[in-house]
Amino acid sequence: MGYSLMAKQKRLTQKPVVERPDIAVSIVGFFMLYGVIRFWIMWASAFHGLNLLQKYDSRAPDYWQKQKRPLGSLDFNAVWHAVIVPNYKEPLVKLRQTLDTIAYQSIAKQIVVCMAMEARDPKAKETAEILQQEYAHKLGGLCYAIHEVKEGEVAGKSSNENWAARCVKKLMVDRMRINPDYIVITTCDADTFFHPNQFACLTHHFICDGDNRYHRFYIPVTNFMPNVCHVPGICSTRYTVLSIGRMAELGCPISNPFPLAIYSLPLRLAERACYWDPSVIPEDWHMYFRCVFADHGKVACTRMMITVGTEAVEGKGYLDTVKECYDQSVRWQWGAVDFGYLLVQSVCNWKVPLAKRISLLFTAYDHHLLVVVMCVALITAPFLYGKIPVLFNLDFITGQQDLVALKDVMIWTWVVHCIFHYIFMCFSDYSLRTSVLKDRLYFDVSPNHMGVFSRALQLLLFPFADFFLFVVPTIHAHTKLFISSSFNYVPSAKMGCRLTGGSKADDKV
Repeated sequence: MGYSLMAKQKRLTQKPVVERPDIAVSIVGFFMLYGVIRFWIMWASAFHGLNLLQKYDSRAPDYWQKQKRPLGSLDFNAVWHAVIVPNYKEPLVKLRQTLDTIAYQSIAKQIVVCMAMEARDPKAKETAEILQQEYAHKLGGLCYAIHEVKEGEVAGKSSNENWAARCVKKLMVDRMRINPDYIVITTCDADTFFHPNQFACLTHHFICDGDNRYHRFYIPVTNFMPNVCHVPGICSTRYTVLSIGRMAELGCPISNPFPLAIYSLPLRLAERACYWDPSVIPEDWHMYFRCVFADHGKVACTRMMITVGTEAVEGKGYLDTVKECYDQSVRWQWGAVDFGYLLVQSVCNWKVPLAKRISLLFTAYDHHLLVVVMCVALITAPFLYGKIPVLFNLDFITGQQDLVALKDVMIWTWVVHCIFHYIFMCFSDYSLRTSVLKDRLYFDVSPNHMGVFSRALQLLLFPFADFFLFVVPTIHAHTKLFISSSFNYVPSAKMGCRLTGGSKADDKV
């Protein structure tokens, strides 16, 4: 045994690979440990989140009205919702689909929709008036705001929302005489498919939060799967992983989730932050940070365990869709520019508790930088430091020891966790498509379109999807940001012409 151990040690250490192998092993070991812990927390949270989504998926019109609330709470019918739908040259049929899911709400008459149009769109006014005529009578109201890009503003969702929110305030408070304390603003995308009880659930949480309601963001579980059966396998797998990841993030009790694309906040809080920043493109995180510092750190997120859908990008063909998916991933990672804003505000705003500032910085760093660095480190480590020997105590009773190459340790760790990841992902995907997303308006996720075996084969693409549609676009985006922080806002490609979900809007609305 002694001779065998010495021979293996001589073979593994006959040529030095790095000057300080102990430091290399420590760094790789840190990333491996962090990755393993993060993996199991994520999947435990994903299953918990899935259970909560199934629990609160009731589509009965009076489900949330019947839930218990603190004694002396606001009247359920007193809360009004302003839904801002920013859009630019979107197909009329796509906007109709979004409005269909709003008109189908159990409290549709408590909702005022504002179509946030851009003056750059020559058909903006015509489109808005058509939609106003078709949907105003189905809701509490439907108005439109036409935004002209002014000097110092950047064309994009944030500047559009900034103008629309101010118009909504004039309409609902100044003209309709609604108490601004009872107005909740929701911002979404042009292809957002709401759960039929989305706004009833939001009303319930808003009332139950008591006096803290004016310091809250309300975030549902964003799901990117309405059309996953109609995009290339690598894109479908990527959007499925994103959907499960968001479900896990909101299902994790120790996470610190930030708003993502579709979120709600009280009108009072938006006013306190002077609405959205018209000079930036990334708007969800930026608005959240803006509100946190304007409110001296009192702002937090209330999780609504209810799904809201937004479509995967879909181009004109296979390769065009893959390209659009890649470009969207790059644009999402441009949000890292908010880290500089967050860092400056954290240094300057001492009224925000230190723990809050550190939590925000770590979460932002983890999302945009640490995860990618970890992935790159774990991918390259076996090739750079794979020959470094690692001493293992394989038997705690006899004290037997053995030397193993770092590469072997990492490969076996990868294999074990990839197998578990694949099994868990197949189970979560099937559970979502057959329960939570089943029969949802404009969700085409039925197993009838793709057999269980075919879908399982498709999900085997997850390593390639993660690498080519997450790691590479992140490096691309950060490299561009390193060179220049100026970039143009480009809306994602969406088909906008497919009626999905097995039932047409006219059958439900």
